[in-house]
Amino acid sequence: MQLWIRGLALLVLSLHPASSFLTSSSLSPSCLSLPSASPSSCRISPMGRPASRCAHSSLKMAVDRRDFMQQALALGSLAVLAAPSQALADLSAGRSVPLGSRERGRGPEGVNRPDLLPPGPKVNVIDLEKFLTKGQVAKMDKLLAKLEEDTGYKMRVLCQRYPQTPGLAIKDYWGVDDKTIVMVVDRGSGKAGQANILNFNVGQGVELALPPVFWTRLRNFFGTVFYVKENGEDAAVINAVDAVVGCLRQGFCTDVPKEMKEIANKSF
Repeated sequence: MQLWIRGLALLVLSLHPASSFLTSSSLSPSCLSLPSASPSSCRISPMGRPASRCAHSSLKMAVDRRDFMQQALALGSLAVLAAPSQALADLSAGRSVPLGSRERGRGPEGVNRPDLLPPGPKVNVIDLEKFLTKGQVAKMDKLLAKLEEDTGYKMRVLCQRYPQTPGLAIKDYWGVDDKTIVMVVDRGSGKAGQANILNFNVGQGVELALPPVFWTRLRNFFGTVFYVKENGEDAAVINAVDAVVGCLRQGFCTDVPKEMKEIANKSF
């Protein structure tokens, strides 16, 4: 934006009649107290140095040039502020920070659909895609409630297929804080699905017990298309939750527990 303003100022200045450059002689102290002189009264001395009246005229032109430049820069700034921009267009409802070009190219924008939240008492597991049976959902819900009661950590599970998702609405629904883990299971909208169906939103208060490397290894073990194809989405979801609960109760993990890796399928 600064380069654009400078370019605008230079373009306008190139059309301005007072286009002379400042010289050391025109700013000499002896020229500052002389009366004003018109450009037509300017004379050049035999030695090539401007006479005092010429120097004062040059100084006056330089001051005019400086004032004109400041006005041009101000006008350029107002033009930029008044022009429509993609950043301002990105400030849609619910967004507090405009998307950059990199973020706009990453994929679909978030949604906010509280109408997709389940009615009645709040639950810890929302399965919009029926990856789990009703019995598995009920058992997992109780497991996560017990984990929160014993450790203070909140783990929540959302099974969805974008864009059919509550999206940002889950933040208030579950009261997401720095000790909350939200596992989002999404098989993708295309026929081929996604390379990894597991995604985790982890609060900062959880990182001391389960650092970022743990979540990467957890995803790469249970969430891959190969694991899902061999064991099913329900096994991927159940075993991933079981691994997180076990590690939080243990206190610290950097990888999926060995015994979990040896289990091909497990039911609650």
